[in-house]
Amino acid sequence: MADAEQPEPAEDFIFKGKRLDCKKKIFGEGFFLFDGYWKENENAGAEKESVKSKTSNLKKQVAIRRIKNEDCLDGWKDVADKLVKGNLNHNNILRVFGYEEDVANGWRYFALEPYSATLYEYCIGKYKGAMPNESQVLYQITNGVSYLHLNAIVHGDLNPLNVVIAAQSRPVRMKISDFGLSKFSYSKQLLKKGENISSEVKLCLRKYWTLSKKTDSLEGIKDATEDVIAAGCILFYYLTRGKHLFGYDSKSILKNLKKKNPVNLPGLDENHFAYEPIKNMINPPGKGFSWLHIANDKFKEALSLQVNTNKLLGKGYFGQVFEGKFNGDLVAVKQMTTTTAQKEIIQREMSTHIELNHVNVVKLLDVADSADNRFTQLALELCAGTLADWADEKKYNGPKLPPDELVLYQIANGLHYIHSRNLVHRDIKPENILISMTTPVQMKVSDLSFVKKTRDDIFSQSKIRGTLQWMAPERLKVLTDNEKKSTDLPAELPEGTIKSDTFSSGCVFFYFLTRGTHPFGKNQVSVPANIVLNKPEELDSYKKHLAADDVNGRIPAGLIKLIEKMIQFKEEERIGLPEVIKQLAAVLYGMDKSKCQLRLVEASLGGEYMIRSHPTELILACANEKKLIFYTAENLAIPFSNWRKKVIFQHLNFGGWRVLSLEWNINGTQLAAGFIDKTLVVWSYPECEILFQKKFPKRHFTRISWNPTRPNLFAGWDLLGDQVFVCDSSIDDVITTIENVSAVKWISENRIAVSSLDGTSSGGKIEIFEMEENNLTTTRLVKEFTHRKYCDYLEWSERTQYLACGGDYQINIWSMHHDKPMYSLEFPLQKEEEEEEEVKIFAWRLCTGNGEEEGGIEMARKSANNFTFAYVSMEGVFIWNHLESEQQPRRLSDEKYLQTLAFSSDGRFLVAVGIKKFMIWSVEDWVQKYKLDCRYIQRRDPINISFFTTKSTNLYENKLIVNYIAELSRLLEFTFEESNISDSAIEISTEYDEDDEDDEDDEDDEVDDVSLLKRLKMLFLK
Repeated sequence: MADAEQPEPAEDFIFKGKRLDCKKKIFGEGFFLFDGYWKENENAGAEKESVKSKTSNLKKQVAIRRIKNEDCLDGWKDVADKLVKGNLNHNNILRVFGYEEDVANGWRYFALEPYSATLYEYCIGKYKGAMPNESQVLYQITNGVSYLHLNAIVHGDLNPLNVVIAAQSRPVRMKISDFGLSKFSYSKQLLKKGENISSEVKLCLRKYWTLSKKTDSLEGIKDATEDVIAAGCILFYYLTRGKHLFGYDSKSILKNLKKKNPVNLPGLDENHFAYEPIKNMINPPGKGFSWLHIANDKFKEALSLQVNTNKLLGKGYFGQVFEGKFNGDLVAVKQMTTTTAQKEIIQREMSTHIELNHVNVVKLLDVADSADNRFTQLALELCAGTLADWADEKKYNGPKLPPDELVLYQIANGLHYIHSRNLVHRDIKPENILISMTTPVQMKVSDLSFVKKTRDDIFSQSKIRGTLQWMAPERLKVLTDNEKKSTDLPAELPEGTIKSDTFSSGCVFFYFLTRGTHPFGKNQVSVPANIVLNKPEELDSYKKHLAADDVNGRIPAGLIKLIEKMIQFKEEERIGLPEVIKQLAAVLYGMDKSKCQLRLVEASLGGEYMIRSHPTELILACANEKKLIFYTAENLAIPFSNWRKKVIFQHLNFGGWRVLSLEWNINGTQLAAGFIDKTLVVWSYPECEILFQKKFPKRHFTRISWNPTRPNLFAGWDLLGDQVFVCDSSIDDVITTIENVSAVKWISENRIAVSSLDGTSSGGKIEIFEMEENNLTTTRLVKEFTHRKYCDYLEWSERTQYLACGGDYQINIWSMHHDKPMYSLEFPLQKEEEEEEEVKIFAWRLCTGNGEEEGGIEMARKSANNFTFAYVSMEGVFIWNHLESEQQPRRLSDEKYLQTLAFSSDGRFLVAVGIKKFMIWSVEDWVQKYKLDCRYIQRRDPINISFFTTKSTNLYENKLIVNYIAELSRLLEFTFEESNISDSAIEISTEYDEDDEDDEDDEDDEVDDVSLLKRLKMLFLK
């Protein structure tokens, strides 16, 4: 929609007696968008029936457009009144909520439905947001134009600027705008701007989209045939992302329009379902026959979502569920009447559900309008049945369910995921727990009709929603108390918490385990009363009367106790879902270790992040050049998909395009990052205030090492060598610099070890520098060791007070009291041509709790537990312990080109990672637990591995972090799935579902286009 004249963006408008601040100018449509609000039962300028419902009184955000009185078309008021009253209320027509006239100043103001972009902006790549699928776009455009014609309205100026995208709605809709109000539309404004517009925008002038000679008429074009031609051109413009059907520039378009020669039509495949409709639309046969309606029917048939109304799957409070097809696959289609009074609830369900993506939540695949616009349709993944169906054997014929404990785990996991997205479900019951058709079978939480936003796990409520038999007592009590007072619910009800969902899921747990019995009674009528009275009759009966060997008495006592904690009468005494998941995970692990698997967390982060776990809390920091995100969870048993975003800092504007290093300080109060533009930054945590920020002229910072006791002191350097900068974040400054460094390690509060080259034939040096207690800028050399040319890694053992160095085909262990190594291992030299390919990395098993703490340093130095080393050479992966009887390296694998090693913090596992390789061993028996041929997980060098720090002895609580150079970092975690797992390590080829980069070294990189998540199975083997 357009104005004859435009105010400056800073100008305020007065609308409905209120001054409105301009939010932004939408150039394409020639009007301003405001954060205006409109009550539907207010209408200045058109009569409207009084609406009593609270929903209609809700304020709506609107766009405000003003038009000069003389620029309005004759009959504008009739069109506006039809739009306001709802007589022209159509999903593909832009709404007008109201209008008012400013007679004194000669303006008319219109409150319009806001939208996100125009078709023009989408086709030129400016808009990259949500869009309907292709068949929906074509259908909705022709459907909107057809609707205008059926109401005797000719648009007269159809072009890509007047087809808009309402992305804020669910489903996302295409809408026709700018008809019946203004004489000139956008064309007059473009003509006034003359040469000050781009060639692309210029092509949106009326004359390039019609065969009419009346393109400058003040009253517009009244021949509906011209709309059909323009619509055909617009459809082609959309399908070709910006190409005009009749030419490439303004001159050729006008020439070919005159000749009726669609020169670009061959650019559309003749087999495309839109080819014939578009070809016919630009050659209309005349009055009484419209190719537009025929095209609309053709596109209706091609809609991706098809519903079989003859196959009813179920009924719900808001509609029916049918079987259907979406993009050729069978789906369940939830069909809801769009005219229902519950429209706001339906909109909320769609908006929240479409954002959820979890294996234990039913996936919403698409949202669309029915072809007749009577229904809103939700395409959901098709499942085998509900938990209620399963309890009734006559109704269920789907796949066999997993073990009981795993079923409960999956239900809790899906519901907790919903909670982690700041939502409460409010209607957990057996009918809303679905069973997947795929194997391994997954339980899926469904029906988000009553979902509500939460804040700190609390939600406000104006009504009590849900099903009485499965409601928590605190919610039922509000209902019963209110019945005593009045028939109407009070305007404001007590706040609720997500623990009401915990209560409902506890009841569902018992229902499942007992194959169909509610813990509060068999009689549905008496169940709500028993819940309010805290009388779990059936659960008590089960505990008292069923024998342990009874066919129905197989529920482990631990699960009964867990359910009792979940259905506690008082919310504050009720267990939360995080603890439920933790207890169930422990049961699963103890029940069968072969069910425990390692899973790649693939879609949780997105983007190229460097990631690091907090040293003392369950917090994961993720940083790139734009964002700093912190994820958190209640315990490590919570899958990472359910972790919550704690803090998000955007627009960091550091580093150009990559983070090279990310490290927490010793107590987790500060976080340091090195960026590719040579900037080094330190933030405080959790405030995230910048404590230190400097850009260095020469070096990147690929490594950062914090002092083990001083939380403000850290060293930063580059793996390529040169200088190490010792910095103090408390004073925001560099306090000292050490030259010619390749490796760095703090060995005490005031001492730092550095490896360097001295440039002589004698090789390199390891130097120990000490800083004065009260003057850190003063350093003195206190110890020096000589080694071969290269020393790439240093490691310090506080328990033994030994320093280990690795590189150049040797590992040396040094004491601060001797000049020569206490122990030494030399690798066999390789062929000269292979020398530069030798990977010189090692890891020292620095675990605690070996039992030698009371014996002091001397006892620690005599224990073999403290001297296990792992290293990688061209011959494979080896372990070495000089205190063991053999004293010779032991080969673990002949795998080559692994590039980083790490022991878990508890010392129980060794991890090795290389390009496309991932391996784990158990230290207890050095049995290889995993071997992954991760050919398409990463094509970059891994730079470090780390475990989440945890005191737990449970394997299932482990999570691994692998950071790569210039690639997605990876988080891996243990999970539980039912599968057939052999007792020996297996190698699995995995496939990458992102755009593979070219890799000249890989001659066998031929892959099928299969999702990584479907193919990747990282198995933990007993």
